[in-house]
Amino acid sequence: MAAKNVEAGRRSFAELVSVVLQPLPELSVPHRGPKYVDVEICFQFTKEEIARSAEPFRFSVVLKFLRQRPSLDVIRSFIHLRWGLSCMPMVTAMRRPRNVFIRMTYEQDFLEAISLEACEVNGVQYRVFHWKPDFNEDEEPSLVPVWIVLPGLPPNFYHESFLKIFTAPIGRYIRRDNPTKCATRTNGARLCLEMDASKKPISYFWIGMPGLGRKQEILYETLPTFCINCKVQGHNAHTCNLKNQKDGEKIWMRKNVKDIEEKKNRATSRNKCGVG
Repeated sequence: MAAKNVEAGRRSFAELVSVVLQPLPELSVPHRGPKYVDVEICFQFTKEEIARSAEPFRFSVVLKFLRQRPSLDVIRSFIHLRWGLSCMPMVTAMRRPRNVFIRMTYEQDFLEAISLEACEVNGVQYRVFHWKPDFNEDEEPSLVPVWIVLPGLPPNFYHESFLKIFTAPIGRYIRRDNPTKCATRTNGARLCLEMDASKKPISYFWIGMPGLGRKQEILYETLPTFCINCKVQGHNAHTCNLKNQKDGEKIWMRKNVKDIEEKKNRATSRNKCGVG
């Protein structure tokens, strides 16, 4: 009996991961010839055409592993067992060996995937990014999923419509956690947003009725530091080694020029004084 159950489970998993390949829906754009910019060939499209071309990928994410990533089969199996999605996404490799492209069909699966708190596959950590047409594998987007807490928020404001209003100046609302959704924890609301990590976050806002309001604090649980010079997470512009190295080179060059000028001035003074 146990063997049959295991076998049934295997068949179920096989059915789930064997995604039937479907061609992309055809997108028709008017034919155009190339343009030449500084004698280089260039093809230009409108913003609307780019948006339409990206429609099949609107619920896609990129996983950037911080060291050698597991195989695609291991990642697929992990997603099936741990992510709790309604259907198996398409998992494919990218140009960078550590990056993985994951295309989902449903928005709810996308929101679940991008807001996962344990960002690891079999112990290998990753960073997750919402894929967009301007995504660049050589850089990290500053828009990242961040979990925040609104401590002491009255439970009558736990409704999603209120939370979306409160968080609009902070970032794009993704979802609230289950204790907030079910109001089983009433010491504050906890929710996930897509925020711009390169900007200074706000620390509070005011809510209430006209003439009667309260100050609401914002706590950021997972807001990463982001360097606008390197376009990566993990440090900011003030602690950027690349920036400091460049600044150091500039300082050294200025000092070097100054030393040369001083030597020239001393030599000129000696010549004027007849010193050999």
